[in-house]
Amino acid sequence: MRNFKLVLEYDGTDFHGWQIQPDRRTVQGELCRAIEETTLVRSMATGAGRTDAGVHAVGQVASFASETLLGPAVLKRAFNARLPKDVRVRSVDEAPPRFNARFDAKSRTYHYVFIGRPTALWRNYYYLVTVSLDLAAMRRALAELIGEKDFTAFASSRDDSTTKRCRVIKAELIETPPLVTLAVTADHFLHHMVRSIAGTVLEIGKGKPKDMAGIIAGRDPAPAGPTLPPHALYLMQVGY
Repeated sequence: MRNFKLVLEYDGTDFHGWQIQPDRRTVQGELCRAIEETTLVRSMATGAGRTDAGVHAVGQVASFASETLLGPAVLKRAFNARLPKDVRVRSVDEAPPRFNARFDAKSRTYHYVFIGRPTALWRNYYYLVTVSLDLAAMRRALAELIGEKDFTAFASSRDDSTTKRCRVIKAELIETPPLVTLAVTADHFLHHMVRSIAGTVLEIGKGKPKDMAGIIAGRDPAPAGPTLPPHALYLMQVGY
């Protein structure tokens, strides 16, 4: 039995998320189908992040085990020939036997992208903001996220994590006008956590009197900002 590590990108617009669901089009479902058609054996691909419906990925990582004799380069070509156009495998490498894309991951980086002008081309991929933002206030709010903390205030009611504590490693704004990107790296994330943080930071940027440190300490979702829609969220990178 051999173990493989894949890096893939996908446009989440027409997917019901990463995880396989009955009668739903999912990224994991399409990838497992491509693996089975290539190796002739059903294999379950494990993803580093279970992205929600509508969320995109630039650097999602997956792993799967197989007895195939095909090499990584051949597998990559075969998978891409069988995958739909909104999913592409960027690389395939043979991994150590015990490698698991989800449980071995040390960090995950997400970007939430705001755009400061109306756009026809990118309306389904960026979140439109038509008012001036106080970027300094947004950066001060992001600084409060750093460290290991209880992020219950930013978790959805559907989150079933055994603990709501996460370690945020980095949180910053990247300015590339007309885009402003919220970039957050953590050891793991709660359900809807990045989208809720994005909504809170956006309100702070608009001048709303919200205290990020107080919201975190209160562990109550009510004072946090709205959970922004998924179309502007990207899983950028997974660290090991």
